[in-house]
Amino acid sequence: MKKFLALCITLLSIALFATTALAQTVAFFNPIGNNDYTAAAEKGVREVLEGAGMTVESFDAGFNAEEQLNQIEDAITSGNFDAFVLYSVDGVGVTVGVDAAAEAGIPVISLDAPIGPDRTTLVPYKNVAAQIARTGAGDGAQIGAAVVSACEGDDDCQVAFMIGFQGFPLDLDRFNAVEAILAGHDNISIVANQAASYLEDEGFDVATDMLQANSDIDVIASVGDQMILGAELAVQDAGLEGQVALIGQGGNQDAYNAVAEGRWFATIANIPYTNGKIAGQMAQQVLEGNLITVSANMYDQSPPYPASGAIITQDNFEDFSPEW
Repeated sequence: MKKFLALCITLLSIALFATTALAQTVAFFNPIGNNDYTAAAEKGVREVLEGAGMTVESFDAGFNAEEQLNQIEDAITSGNFDAFVLYSVDGVGVTVGVDAAAEAGIPVISLDAPIGPDRTTLVPYKNVAAQIARTGAGDGAQIGAAVVSACEGDDDCQVAFMIGFQGFPLDLDRFNAVEAILAGHDNISIVANQAASYLEDEGFDVATDMLQANSDIDVIASVGDQMILGAELAVQDAGLEGQVALIGQGGNQDAYNAVAEGRWFATIANIPYTNGKIAGQMAQQVLEGNLITVSANMYDQSPPYPASGAIITQDNFEDFSPEW
């Protein structure tokens, strides 16, 4: 009887240990909740961690860096979380919260946006356990390469460019990278650069002004697909359909359809769902003590990217499926 009771106690202890091991809770810090892109990233995180028996609790910062820091501090104080997956609003300012998490023994996984004082590098910040990310310069390199392709064979290719916000560091990094690439091509010149707030309506207004000021524009490119949706309408209104190559960035379903139908020259595809899955896998591995990769570059993930890369055109759209 004593042996039987001892066996029961041992089995119960094992069961309780297994339950405890699976009952880990991860905080997902979302820069903005009402957004298809970040929703796809969260879906990827949840699929991995909840599939492993963990709980994921989401925090929406409303694209407010101070609010995100407050949420991180509250999560640390609560003592309820075993790891953080952090999609930062401000990768520089959020280091305060990352440092506090590390001091509390909570590993931080950086998702999509690098964290640290140098936003141009994918070398992880000292207190980031692992990251899946891309830089603004990396985005700009892709956009610049797409513009070069669109201008091929044109001796005087005039390019109009739309960023999201003036003074937004990520947009500055993107545009600087585009400028650096195009500077190496004597046949290409940037004739206009304006902000359009990542909105279709503003994209329409800005592109309309650009085309009225210069009807010889050959390419309109931007850092966001939303703005190119507006630019497409402006091109149509100007009677220039088929004469202006359109290049977006993001690779959402609307942009993918536009490329597949031949209305746009290209979009630079982003893969938020895959990013989320990789971040979830990193969090799981950290908690299990077997982290495989400390830093992964979004643009190196093939699949889901076609073998030809993240620039989606008529040549490779059949090899890619949009993730948002």
